[in-house]
Amino acid sequence: MAETGQYIAILKESLEKKKEILQKLLQENEKQETAVKQNNDMEAFDRTVKAKSRLIRELNGLDEGFEKVYDRIREEFLREKDSYREEIAAMQRLISEITDLSVAIQASEARNQKLVEQYFAYTRGKIRQAKKSVRAASDYYKSMSRTHYVGSQLMDQKK
Repeated sequence: MAETGQYIAILKESLEKKKEILQKLLQENEKQETAVKQNNDMEAFDRTVKAKSRLIRELNGLDEGFEKVYDRIREEFLREKDSYREEIAAMQRLISEITDLSVAIQASEARNQKLVEQYFAYTRGKIRQAKKSVRAASDYYKSMSRTHYVGSQLMDQKK
């Protein structure tokens, strides 16, 4: 039973760490939004993507560890759930907070995705316009270079 109490403490600590990581992910999403929305700073955007991927790896590790520990104590935990009422309530609160953070992150990710798509559409439009301008300038210079050609005036052009 004392061993189960230690495992429950580990589960609770795992949930608290997960909550912290999700809060950091939400902050990174806000930085990402700012990078795209205000600055069009793709370097800052890339840094946030790297930071988010690191945080997601940490989350995955925590989830795997949580599952392993929970699987180890599941039976006794369910049998003795009256003994662990307070711990269960605390973990339920943490899970509720984690769920709320997850929903906020998903909404933030959806907003960021729209912003990035708009940015890329705008950039593609600028590139397309630049290509048209270059093509028009090239055509102009080609046509202008032909106007300086003066045919031979001394030769008879009839055959």
